[in-house]
Amino acid sequence: MAEVLAGPRSVERAVVTFPAPHGVDAVTLSDGGMVAFGRSADCQARFGYAPVPDEDVPRVAGRLLAAGERVFVESAAQPGHRALEVRNPQGAVVQIPHGEGFSPREGRFDVLVRGKSQLWRLGVTVRQPHERSRFGPTDPPTNRFDLGLSDLQHRVLATYSEPLASGRMEPATHKEVASALNYHPNTVREILYEIWALMFAHEVPMPDVSDKRIAVVEAARVHGLLWSTT
Repeated sequence: MAEVLAGPRSVERAVVTFPAPHGVDAVTLSDGGMVAFGRSADCQARFGYAPVPDEDVPRVAGRLLAAGERVFVESAAQPGHRALEVRNPQGAVVQIPHGEGFSPREGRFDVLVRGKSQLWRLGVTVRQPHERSRFGPTDPPTNRFDLGLSDLQHRVLATYSEPLASGRMEPATHKEVASALNYHPNTVREILYEIWALMFAHEVPMPDVSDKRIAVVEAARVHGLLWSTT
């Protein structure tokens, strides 16, 4: 996973998942940082270039910028590009004309880039600031992690975790989980990255490793976030 540099005291504000040729991948966006996305090798979130280039995807389709606890979506200024689209969790879509920008208020949204034969989706998950009531009790309830995972997300997480219970040192592979749940490996990989993004947004401490299987499964284990599949 690429790390996007920002200021010396920058805060990791958002994670961006995108459809790389080998399967879903991700970058982290810090306050004051920027992520370019598109087909070019200069883009941190690069897609649509292999195995067959999608020439309707711009070399640089746009940029994501983090500022003021929000993520700003900027469309590339070159005329003739298809407008970017931003879709919120309720399915409402806003078009961003070339050279314009938009900052959704939602903590999760998709950036859609229309290619020649498919719709390329970047998932943005923003870490929200903590809100503390000035009028709460002096001894407030303990904060607990509640990711709001769906049943499918819980099943995927539990299936990745199953080998550890039998003494294996690492979680199940993408192929093993896909076979167990009758899904394509890219599908379960994408769901795993969704869980990882939710953990990031809720500030669940995770191991600093590139393998998202290990990061997610170990965080779920030590913080009691696992459900049994039986």
